[in-house]
Amino acid sequence: MKGLPLLIPVAFIAFIAAGLAELKTLAVGTAFAIAIVLGIYWGDGIGWEDGCRKFKEEYAVWAFWGSVAIIGVQLLMLGKVPLLDPAIRTHLNPRLTALTYFLGIPSSLYLFLRGKRYSLVYPFIVALYAYRTPVLVDLLAIGSAYYERLRAEGRLKPVHIAAIALGILLIGAGMTLIRGQSASSLWTRVQSSTSVLDVIVWRGDWAGTYGGELQWAGIASYFRGGYSPRGLVAKFLYVHTGATITPTLLGGMYLDFGIFAILEGFLLGLYYGMIQNARDPFTMSLYYTTLAYGMVGVETGILDLPVYLLFLTGAYVVVRGWWRRRAGREAV
Repeated sequence: MKGLPLLIPVAFIAFIAAGLAELKTLAVGTAFAIAIVLGIYWGDGIGWEDGCRKFKEEYAVWAFWGSVAIIGVQLLMLGKVPLLDPAIRTHLNPRLTALTYFLGIPSSLYLFLRGKRYSLVYPFIVALYAYRTPVLVDLLAIGSAYYERLRAEGRLKPVHIAAIALGILLIGAGMTLIRGQSASSLWTRVQSSTSVLDVIVWRGDWAGTYGGELQWAGIASYFRGGYSPRGLVAKFLYVHTGATITPTLLGGMYLDFGIFAILEGFLLGLYYGMIQNARDPFTMSLYYTTLAYGMVGVETGILDLPVYLLFLTGAYVVVRGWWRRRAGREAV
């Protein structure tokens, strides 16, 4: 399963370049992307044991149908479908919505890896929330897993890659049109997100502005309210209308730690480099899910509690496997 994490730094550079980033932003962004690449290659050379074989399929089944049930309950409470009336999605319970993503996306992927085809309906069900991110994450995760399976079996053809890419684009575009937005709005988002990063890099302190507070807000805001990470980005930009602004993959890290965000990029790459060698379906589901979040996070950033929990779970599995392998060698 080697190679796919490299899409994240490549996509990040392509994103800010397409958004016509300033020269200083491109320089910092390139250093950040290189750090991710170095982390991936370093992590790929670290051996570890994938020891999650005690995970039972029934746990994933419960998580999958539990997530579907939460979606159904929220729609019943609203009395409408947000996908058909996007204005009401702000009335969704944020904690229940987050729980939906945390349970549903990795469980649907695990069940897909176990050959349960009904799991493929999940992106269509979660699309009823009218948020693109979980839909794209689930589709990217399933598409990546399918691509890797075909490649491992020697059956991968260009038509398969085209079908995966076309399917993701059609569903993403379909949601955009249903929500009453034009295709040009996507291009506008690329430019606006890059402009936000320009301001962050130019005006932010080189050693960091928030000192970790911004990324910590991704946890704290779920429990005690207050500013979310993207709310703090808006505050930094002097936008005081309650708006939230996406800062790209680098923006949140740079606002927290300045140029030292490069170290976070390296650690992110180190994680991907290690977990890409997963063999157990449970660990593979964590890998593909966090990989997809990293791809989508090129624009949105990695700043939400459910995403943090998935990364932390994956990191725990990898570090535990590394420690077990090291202890086994020392015993010999």
